[in-house]
Amino acid sequence: MKLLAAILCVLSMGALAEVKFGPIVTTEGVRKTFYESHGEYYLTEGDILVEPALKKGLKGTARRAGRWNNGVVPYEIDSAIADPARVEAAISYLNTQTSIRMVPRTTESDYVFFKENGTADCSSFVGRMGGKQNINVPNWCGSGSLIHEVLHALGYYHEQSRPDRSKWIKVKWCNIQMKRWFNFFAAPFAKKYGEFDFDSIMLYPSFNGFARDADKPTMTKRDGSTFQAQRNGLSAGDLAALRQMYPTP
Repeated sequence: MKLLAAILCVLSMGALAEVKFGPIVTTEGVRKTFYESHGEYYLTEGDILVEPALKKGLKGTARRAGRWNNGVVPYEIDSAIADPARVEAAISYLNTQTSIRMVPRTTESDYVFFKENGTADCSSFVGRMGGKQNINVPNWCGSGSLIHEVLHALGYYHEQSRPDRSKWIKVKWCNIQMKRWFNFFAAPFAKKYGEFDFDSIMLYPSFNGFARDADKPTMTKRDGSTFQAQRNGLSAGDLAALRQMYPTP
């Protein structure tokens, strides 16, 4: 089934002119994946910002997205963001519920910039990229979704992209818009933390905007049942993953 999906994907490339395949910077070094252009930046999986390695003249594994030293993340908030309280609420949640410390930037060279993004996507890089890195904040993006994006910035990939996901879920390729297939490929460079977590804030729901038929799922559990996404807060599995990524002394 995986081979068939890959073959069909290759055959359909004429309809995917806006989708690129090439090396990007990941937490495991420079790896190849699919991504698409969104004007000034590139996206994969709907909300992950990527840095094409060739754009930076990088080769092999010379560059990788890192962790934040001691779990401290300096940040700035764009003054143009409408209702900045939602950004502050996400920051406060992470500072009180985890060992991560998000602090207002002073002179740090590596930091997160919460950038106003109109009506476009809510998105983030995965891991510490070096220098100023944006978390895009459109006017529809609430504090729960912003927690999701900050976890990307901390180094966390989507739960449904785990390389071992086929033990728990099935991807319904026939109900995914052909030009959106690449958003459902597993990420072999994503680290696994514990068992698959259907309560994770990093999980997409069975029903989403990538479907050909909105009344049918793009993903199901192995038994065929569907699952929801939650953006209320971190699950027990999310908290355990963060403790593994950022262990306290």
